[in-house]
Amino acid sequence: MAAIEQRKPVGCTMGITICPKHGRSSFVETCQHAGREIEQGKVPAGHDLALLGHLFVCDTCFDQPGFDRFADLAEMPVEKAIDDERWQLYEAACDRLEGREAFCLHCVRELGSSLDP
Repeated sequence: MAAIEQRKPVGCTMGITICPKHGRSSFVETCQHAGREIEQGKVPAGHDLALLGHLFVCDTCFDQPGFDRFADLAEMPVEKAIDDERWQLYEAACDRLEGREAFCLHCVRELGSSLDP
């Protein structure tokens, strides 16, 4: 797994990974099931929750903590989403995901995923 680095540009926090192939890159965080698929060179099936970054979860993990209740937060402007009362519930659901992994977003896209960098 590539190293994860935190940088603080002008008032916000942004995570990047240092990929051996792509250098500095955005990353996608996954549940353990989607991560296993990526490690096997497969495009995982599931849901991309692009809220201040990418969290990709399989259908099972999406349903169990109820991520469906938060999916529309990704469609809101960031300022409005983080003020929504569901934001803390979303963060708590993320914290309950076991075995989360991070992958270079460009590497995942090369597998054929439609995730946007």
